[in-house]
Amino acid sequence: MNEENIKEEKILDEEKTDDIQSTKTNESTDDLNENNSDSPENIIEKLNEEIQDLKDQRLRAAAELENFRKRAEKDQADALKYGVSNFAKEIINIKDNVERAQSSISEDVRSNDAVKSIVEGLDMIAQSAVSTFEKIGIKKIESLNEKFDHNLHQAMMEIENDEVEPGTIVQELISGYTLHDRLLRPAMVGVSKKTQQNQQSDDSDKEEN
Repeated sequence: MNEENIKEEKILDEEKTDDIQSTKTNESTDDLNENNSDSPENIIEKLNEEIQDLKDQRLRAAAELENFRKRAEKDQADALKYGVSNFAKEIINIKDNVERAQSSISEDVRSNDAVKSIVEGLDMIAQSAVSTFEKIGIKKIESLNEKFDHNLHQAMMEIENDEVEPGTIVQELISGYTLHDRLLRPAMVGVSKKTQQNQQSDDSDKEEN
């Protein structure tokens, strides 16, 4: 082997050595970066974030469960409280019919021994209806001499009356009822208004002013 070949081989060997050292240096740098990214501080920070996420998920799940429980309890309570609405309306209709029958009986007929037992039977049915109303939470709406309230009353007519404030209920045509705090049937009523003469007088006063 001549000197030129020996020199070329030396140069090649040196280049290979440099390449190997460069590669090792790069690998060491990469390993160092990986080690930095997985340092104890970074790992702890990541774990803390995961723990916080889990806590938030648990709190949200607990809140949703509590809301569901409250809704279920309310629905159950409402079902027990207002589930008799249709039954209550039927009872009211029966009581209306009994009251109509009672009002149609004159005092002379009441004193007649032949129908006395029938009259007493009607009275007992009416009392039984009132007792049932109290048990299931049905309450009669007090209307006469009260101010008209569209939430409780239905105006069927206007009646001229200067003795009370306009909008006062002066006649009850059909009784109204509530079931606990809900309207079961509005009271059908007659509402007072000023007489035509007083209304004209008020209109004249307003025009003068």
